[in-house]
Amino acid sequence: MKRLLQCVPAALLVLCGSALLTAVARADEGNTVVYVNNNNPGPNTLAAFAVLPGGTLSLIGTFPTGGTGTGGGFFATHKITTAKVRRNFLYVANIGSSNISAFKINTDTGGLTPVPGSPFPSGGSSVASLAATPNGRYLYAASLGSSNISAFAIAPNGALLPIASPVPAGGTPDGIKVSPNGKFLGVALVSLNSVAMFKIGSNGALTGVSGSPFSAAGGPGSGAADVEINCKSKLLFDPQFGGGTTVAVFTIAPTGALAQIAGSPFTLGSGSNSNVGVLSPDNRHLLISNQVSNTVTSLDVASGGSLTVETDSPSGASPFANPGGFVPQSEGTNRKGNLLYVSNGNAVVTGFHIDSDGGLSPVTGSPFPTGGTGFEPSLTVFPAHENEGEGDEIDDRGRKGHFDFEADHECADSGEMHYKDDSGNEMKGKVSAANAKGNTAIVSGSGSLLDGTPVQYTAVVLGNAPIVGLNHFAINWITATGSVFQTSGALTNGYIAVH
Repeated sequence: MKRLLQCVPAALLVLCGSALLTAVARADEGNTVVYVNNNNPGPNTLAAFAVLPGGTLSLIGTFPTGGTGTGGGFFATHKITTAKVRRNFLYVANIGSSNISAFKINTDTGGLTPVPGSPFPSGGSSVASLAATPNGRYLYAASLGSSNISAFAIAPNGALLPIASPVPAGGTPDGIKVSPNGKFLGVALVSLNSVAMFKIGSNGALTGVSGSPFSAAGGPGSGAADVEINCKSKLLFDPQFGGGTTVAVFTIAPTGALAQIAGSPFTLGSGSNSNVGVLSPDNRHLLISNQVSNTVTSLDVASGGSLTVETDSPSGASPFANPGGFVPQSEGTNRKGNLLYVSNGNAVVTGFHIDSDGGLSPVTGSPFPTGGTGFEPSLTVFPAHENEGEGDEIDDRGRKGHFDFEADHECADSGEMHYKDDSGNEMKGKVSAANAKGNTAIVSGSGSLLDGTPVQYTAVVLGNAPIVGLNHFAINWITATGSVFQTSGALTNGYIAVH
């Protein structure tokens, strides 16, 4: 692998040298969009915001979902998510009408187009939480009313195709999350103060992990509210509602079984009714929204998962005020990890800068009105990864290829790379290293061909061009027997984000 990293990128850069002269770098915030599910009582809507330099939000537009919200629900439910599968799609839970709306994302403008057939039946009553697999092939929906989990295959056009029958959640579900390795679905069971774990099969079907659900054992009056999983899929964090900031932390075994670490659950004095948690992209901080105290708590995450309150950041000591917001709920960070956005019960989004130590300071112009009327909106930030892309490219020999990849350089082996062309070449692999400089990223790792032959690959991507045709993709792989494949070409459609 070391020899491959030394010699292959130089050859690839020769192949795409002309694009190096034409690709144009943009600011880190370029093409980042914040989407908010307003959860209106009655006809539901989405608000889409472009993230401008400095983190300020600018409204792109408001889009009807075709379903209805309720204006309420559990604080930690994830009513909106994105999925990447040959295109980029946005999925929205309509709690009132118990269905799921699907939209195609325009990666240049952030605008949305409904997927034909949307909204789709959820398979349950009062669908509230959504989670997609990292490869964008499957979507899961947790329903509060029927206490079940529905599984869907995502068609190439974004339509949802049910997989078998919904499975019982084991209790009343709140927040849910797919592990970054795509193997497991974690479900916070608020009624049992436990976390259920499901194994995700090769066809997307769910089966319960032996021993599930696993007790979160919180303090008096606490209840498992949310699920967050670190990028290596080794640790699970369960923020719990109650008097203070309480978080149960589990290790995840290869089987998906959970075991609380020493000292868990961690009860930190700051904050009140702390339902929602999101890890910073570098996994060094867990950011918790506190509904009753109207603050955000920043917790330092040790390598083994233990938690302490951040006390020495340049922005001050945690918890941090939520100016202009009321009842902070859903959270999301940008792919670089220097911005945090929080949806609030008074129909605004508050924005924060995240400093190097996990401290928070308000974004200029915050809060930003969503135009919604629901009390419990939910948001997601797109794209979610530092380096990612998908699209079609054509090389100088006329060979047409399709690729998709995602990679976060802080967490090895958490990303994926997939390439397929019209000549029958296809490779699927994991990302072992992703290094970006300027508008160029070199992504490498191990994978396999369709027949199972193991390969080592390196890809060079050029991103951040305002015209999609100026983005460029090149990939090279070598098998254990020394057979080499390489291709390079400009995008005919799709996008590449390099940060």
